[in-house]
Amino acid sequence: MIIADWIFLGLIAAVIILGLIFGFGSCLKFFTSGVFGVIISVIVTYFLLGIVNSWQFVADLLVKLNGTMDISAQAAAVVDQILLAVIIFVIVQILRIIAVKLVVSLFEMDNGVVKAFNRTLGVIAMAAVVTVLGLLVFQIIYWVDGSTAEQVSLALAPSKLGLGWLYEHNPLRSLADFFA
Repeated sequence: MIIADWIFLGLIAAVIILGLIFGFGSCLKFFTSGVFGVIISVIVTYFLLGIVNSWQFVADLLVKLNGTMDISAQAAAVVDQILLAVIIFVIVQILRIIAVKLVVSLFEMDNGVVKAFNRTLGVIAMAAVVTVLGLLVFQIIYWVDGSTAEQVSLALAPSKLGLGWLYEHNPLRSLADFFA
């Protein structure tokens, strides 16, 4: 086994321990508040902006708003999109905070069955977050390309735990190509 395999095994142990200690409620609270919460809200706002722009009543409201502004049509279109994005972002932030508080209060009830379920889901949530972060690191190395990507590929190839295969078959690669 290579050093990366041992690091991976240590990471698995840490994920299990942290998931059991903190549980799902605390993990959810940590990963959806602060900077993480703002990043999540920005991503959700980006996807919702396209949907909300297609609604007819929103288009009608934006046309009325453009009539009240004394600026060019191009500038009005930009102002419209910024204003709409800010409104959607604020709504998403409020809904995210309410949803997280509800879910956390459910999972942190003082009940033995709920506590066991909370700890189990905590391990799963921590594993999911660490997996996504690891795949992101692999994807960034892939984007850097050149000798760095080649060296990482060669270094992970003899992995007994399949890290070389995971690097070569990173599911995020297809997502990046899809969005590009």
